[in-house]
Amino acid sequence: MKHIIQYIAYSTVCAAALLMSSCDTDVEPVDINQPGIERQNPELYQNYLAGIRAYKASSHKIMMAWFDNSQAVPFTQAQHINAVPDSVDYVVLTNPGTVTEQMMQEIEEVRSQKGMKVVFQVSCDAIKTVYEARKKAFMAKPENAGKHFRDFNGFLVDSVNTQLRLADKYNYDGVIMGFNAKLTHYLNEQEKAEAIALENVFLGITKDWKERHKDKELIIMGRPQHVTDKSLFAQACYLIIPTQDEKSISGVDYLVRKAAVEGVPTDKFILLANNKSIDETDTKTGYWGKTLAMHGIARFIASDHTGYTCAGMGLLNANVDYYNASFTYPNLRKVISTINPTVKE
Repeated sequence: MKHIIQYIAYSTVCAAALLMSSCDTDVEPVDINQPGIERQNPELYQNYLAGIRAYKASSHKIMMAWFDNSQAVPFTQAQHINAVPDSVDYVVLTNPGTVTEQMMQEIEEVRSQKGMKVVFQVSCDAIKTVYEARKKAFMAKPENAGKHFRDFNGFLVDSVNTQLRLADKYNYDGVIMGFNAKLTHYLNEQEKAEAIALENVFLGITKDWKERHKDKELIIMGRPQHVTDKSLFAQACYLIIPTQDEKSISGVDYLVRKAAVEGVPTDKFILLANNKSIDETDTKTGYWGKTLAMHGIARFIASDHTGYTCAGMGLLNANVDYYNASFTYPNLRKVISTINPTVKE
């Protein structure tokens, strides 16, 4: 931790050097090979990378960045995984099944050289949305009148297992399992049985996967306080609390405190923030009033709290922050330096 700011500062210098040697329009260069700092001073760059890896292995606040990798053939640096700021700990690919050979090379580069981990998210809610859409389309066809569409639990099992197989296929470092458990206290008996059955299916598959993949990381996202069987949390590296819809520090604190109940590890919380929209006219997404929510959440994470500890932060739509006239990923870099301030000796 003692050298965290030096590493981040050097990251800034390296990025600036690389930017100065790239074309102004950020289009992929054709038949142009202008050397960056890694070629101008290889020894210094290798020392820097060693420092970055040492930082990743040290005790610090974790930074996760959700990365849109839907563009199979990148045409700007914003679409390259290896352009993510070096101090990011986890890159979360939003299209885990769309991984090209070039992406695989970049994943291996950031993993081996910069100590980054690349993961993806499996969302129970997202699977439910797909199921409802397919069921609606099925029932809308006249020829299917009176027919039964497959039950959701079977669809869920198939969908989760299909997605989890990607962890082995593309050698991901782990998975984020998103499950928003329901508070069963106010449900009737049938609703309670359905909620518990859903939890048993989704988290049961999760537990089985983790037991068979001890070398990969498990991260859980959702409302851990409502999960009936909390034993799985001990196997999770982190618990992500979705705070991206909150509009104030008090709202964020309230959500975290609700999650800090018996059986839930209170030193694993990652708080999730939303980035601003790529549409500059959208002044609401990712904002608290006129300021970016990510900065308020970052300051909150850097503060001391009674009853729980913030292990780090996650940023949705991280790619959006790449575009800046003077410097790439300015807000993400500021967030990292906020949650990991200078250590006073």
